[in-house]
Amino acid sequence: MLWFLVFSVFPVFLRASLLCDGSGCSRESRIIGGEITEPNSRPFQVALYKRVGTTGELGFCGGSLVHQEWVLTAAHCCFHDGQEVDHVQAILGAHSLYDRYENGRRIVNIVEIIVHPEWDPATFANDLALLRLANVVQITEMVQVIRLPYLNSVSSNFAGLGAIASGWGIAAEGINFISPTLREKLMPVISDSFCNTSYFNQLPENTVCTFDTDAGTCKGDNGGPMTIYFTATEETILIGVTSFVRSSGCNSRIPSVFTRVQRYLNWISEITGIVLD
Repeated sequence: MLWFLVFSVFPVFLRASLLCDGSGCSRESRIIGGEITEPNSRPFQVALYKRVGTTGELGFCGGSLVHQEWVLTAAHCCFHDGQEVDHVQAILGAHSLYDRYENGRRIVNIVEIIVHPEWDPATFANDLALLRLANVVQITEMVQVIRLPYLNSVSSNFAGLGAIASGWGIAAEGINFISPTLREKLMPVISDSFCNTSYFNQLPENTVCTFDTDAGTCKGDNGGPMTIYFTATEETILIGVTSFVRSSGCNSRIPSVFTRVQRYLNWISEITGIVLD
């Protein structure tokens, strides 16, 4: 049986470890081998603090602002020990996670959680969720919406392109707390066939993978963005949402797996009202 290591961190020095098999999951995620981002270079990046009930264990995930009222994240980020989280706060415009007085940051409650209707916790298929913010956020230099893929890219696999994954996840082996500062790593997108072979041909459909011998996603990065830069329009485009790596570990020279956003454009549009082009 194939075991997955899934990205979610509980609580704030946020130990993590999420092992998933057919019966369920625990927690995990981070950018291994990444660099600290330039401030305001990822203004669509969202930090999510979440818990079940008002006194439950605090968890952490990443997300992307795809609309002034909606955050896109991973479906598995919306659960803890089999229960759906019901208290979530989004931090927008953050760079240094623990600097509560950071210029331009916004803290907004989540008032609605919509998990993809075909999300499968056993296989991590359709690992996406949309979170509605309590109010429409103002666009600033520090808080901006990320561009979704164009409709004509639905069949693209992006293999060979350089993609950036980012998050506040653990930055090195042997550390068990999330990074205080947003980090990123440029990694090549690999072919679906190569990635699937690395997972014994058991990958769920509609995933996209990156591989770098010195870098990858892991504890704390789950739900966060993977983007490419489209030179023709000079836009940063969201192509993946961080999902999982193999249970052998985040530094085990195994591809990182993301949910492929372009295959879910209609679902995202139906819920958010985003006009696709």
